[in-house]
Amino acid sequence: MTRHRLWTVLTLPILLSAALAACSGEKNSPADNAADNAVNAVENAMANAASATNAAAPRADAFSPYVGKYPFDKVGAHSWNDDPAVVAAVKAAVADKAVRKWVLEDGGPSSPIATVDGKIAAWSCETHNCGPHQWLTLVDPASGTAEVCYYDEAVDAQSTRWFKAGKEEKRPGQCPDVSS
Repeated sequence: MTRHRLWTVLTLPILLSAALAACSGEKNSPADNAADNAVNAVENAMANAASATNAAAPRADAFSPYVGKYPFDKVGAHSWNDDPAVVAAVKAAVADKAVRKWVLEDGGPSSPIATVDGKIAAWSCETHNCGPHQWLTLVDPASGTAEVCYYDEAVDAQSTRWFKAGKEEKRPGQCPDVSS
């Protein structure tokens, strides 16, 4: 609903009430009661319609529109890696600035963004070094929080670093493959 239309819908009952009250010299006449009842009915109907419209509108998240696209593809004005919601989620998850830089890099090979267990998953790696250096970002579209897997064989060939809410833990192996 446009701002002008919403303003009109919400203010019309008030203006009608004021006009009816100003025109009437008698209090509690049958005409006044009928007019008051009509105004109240209109106000209630409008309030119910506005509530139903707001309740029926789906909550859009900033992450789901990227599903099926590559991290470097634009959705509107942004790619996955420069989308403000993604950047904020990654910054909140990853305290290590060097890891954050790699995760938000926009140039390496990637698989299409997918939904995995209800989360939006974006996998990328370093150009010409994919096996030994890769990362995975998982974002919960409902909360906007991220969990990031980061694997760098040169640092630790046996485990990955997982980041969530500014904390880090190590897990065995590489980052999960989300391409299938």
